[in-house]
Amino acid sequence: MIRFRDILAVGVITAATVALAAAPAQADSVSRYAHAHFDGEGGSMFVDVTRPAVGATVVDVEWQRSVCGTTDGVYACDSVHRVAYDVPVTRFSFSLTGAKLTATVPYQERQRHCEVINEDEVCDGWQESTGSTTLKVTWAALDEPLRRERWTGEDGTVHITTSAWTTVSGSGFGSSYDDPASSFGQLSRSRSIPPAA
Repeated sequence: MIRFRDILAVGVITAATVALAAAPAQADSVSRYAHAHFDGEGGSMFVDVTRPAVGATVVDVEWQRSVCGTTDGVYACDSVHRVAYDVPVTRFSFSLTGAKLTATVPYQERQRHCEVINEDEVCDGWQESTGSTTLKVTWAALDEPLRRERWTGEDGTVHITTSAWTTVSGSGFGSSYDDPASSFGQLSRSRSIPPAA
């Protein structure tokens, strides 16, 4: 009986080892990200595109413009802010040498009028509305070495991020941006490698 038990125990351990070895290892995951910052007479625009390893590609956009001047001796500013977050996009091509985005973006708008009276700023309440714009952005990597960062998470997952600085051009919200001196962008790719089973 003792020998039979020993044989049985060895068989259980061997089966457990085979089952463990047969378990599939988790696959690497790769996500991609593009950022653009524009400044110009037509206002400032910030664009962030995220293509996660799992799920839909989305874009976040913020646009703002303030027009100020003196009328009848009163200094005043009219400000407009437009934002859109987590908008799904279908036309986004990406590589670390360049990327292109085209998206129809519904946005939320807030605007207000402010005047300076006796050195005090007096503003109307924010007026809110909605709208839609066609957003187009092109990234082109600069001739610089790619930046690479590597770190390990608490669970043993290794993260490797490779990024490149870029020039950017684009249009949206009725404004066009094509001056490389007043804009910049970045492309990055992040790879996550789970610990070995």
